[in-house]
Amino acid sequence: MNSIPQDKHLPNLQSHITLILSTVLHMFTHAYGTMLVPLFLLIQKDLHLKGVKDVGLIVTVYGVTYSSLSFKTGAMADRYNRRTLLAVGLLGNSLAILLMGFTHHYGLMLAWAVIGGMFGSLFHPTANALVPAHYPKSPGLAIGLLGIGSGLGFYLGPHFSGWRTSASWSLPMVSTWQKPLVELGIAGICCGVLFLFFATDPDAKIDKSKSNPEKRNTPIPLGRVLTLRTIWIALTLGCRDFSGVSSVSLIGIYLLKAHGYTAEKTGAILGSMMLISIFVNPLSVFVSPGKKRLPIMIILLVIGGSTLAFVPWIAIAWLLVVLAFFQTCHLGSYAVSDAAMLERVPGYLRGRVVGVFLTIAGTASACGPSIMGLLVDRLGERSASPSAYGPIFIFIGLLMVFSSTSARFIAALGPVQGARIEPFSETMPATMETMG
Repeated sequence: MNSIPQDKHLPNLQSHITLILSTVLHMFTHAYGTMLVPLFLLIQKDLHLKGVKDVGLIVTVYGVTYSSLSFKTGAMADRYNRRTLLAVGLLGNSLAILLMGFTHHYGLMLAWAVIGGMFGSLFHPTANALVPAHYPKSPGLAIGLLGIGSGLGFYLGPHFSGWRTSASWSLPMVSTWQKPLVELGIAGICCGVLFLFFATDPDAKIDKSKSNPEKRNTPIPLGRVLTLRTIWIALTLGCRDFSGVSSVSLIGIYLLKAHGYTAEKTGAILGSMMLISIFVNPLSVFVSPGKKRLPIMIILLVIGGSTLAFVPWIAIAWLLVVLAFFQTCHLGSYAVSDAAMLERVPGYLRGRVVGVFLTIAGTASACGPSIMGLLVDRLGERSASPSAYGPIFIFIGLLMVFSSTSARFIAALGPVQGARIEPFSETMPATMETMG
């Protein structure tokens, strides 16, 4: 992999502007994916649904569509102008959220979820290819800084939606739970327009001659070996993704049902537990260079999963502190694992590598909200008891611990691009060569 040409672009003011704007887009992407969680019971009542599993299905449909198209959008990111793709993605995603804010029909809600997921699928493969291209000498740190957007989004989504249900304005077709969707949908459309005008793609003017090995219109294939190794990463690290996505919905339902929290209070807890990741994501990448990257990822996953398993037995007074500690480990692992993967892959393959990973791991994890809703519905009257949630929390906590086995497969991608290879460092294990 060392023989593959490296990116030649050097960071400039436009690079920094693009990173900042991409971080804002990252925020909206995750805000849209989590903002319905505090509203589950309000939506169930307003749409006359049988259980929270039906509301969870809306989030699942959005997530499954979002993830299942990731390889296709990753291929597009390796071929076309990534600034345009990201702007169109946010505009379409925001419009779908806005339309949800005027819809009272369950079937239409599912349709808007599909459309939102389609456009939302453009973000991760494209941004994870665009941002490192602006910072070829420090792609891992750039990914860590981009990760600030996930923390902002995970905070903003549930916190904003719970808070804005009490907004003073009113429209005839808009229920209380729809007000935050209308407001955040309009805000996203405005940011999409700004991104289109001010962000840049350093490879937009790339030489398209046949002699150029990084030619975007006929991208180099991933190859069987890289594809298989990415699949193995998705199958193992994807357990972390399923556990993490499931935990947000489960914790929200747990607070609403077992502790009788309002939508506003639940949203405040869910948002606040994510807030620390704004600092954790770039910091965890900064303190884990080179050979430290994967060991730190393992530690974060093991500690995070173990903490999650004990949530139902934590006194309510300490719950926010414990959840914030869990999210420190959980969300920090995303920044570290993304950096570890993308540092081992050349820029013109990153979109499709992220696409393969998200197609498998993301699609599976997107099923989490509806599965959690189904499991809670089956608890029946016991859903009012915190201890009844114990087996569910233990299960998803153990899944997160298991996901630490993905470190071996990430190391098998090869050495960090441009790094000096040392004996016994994170190079390609001989046992993995048989995968090719």
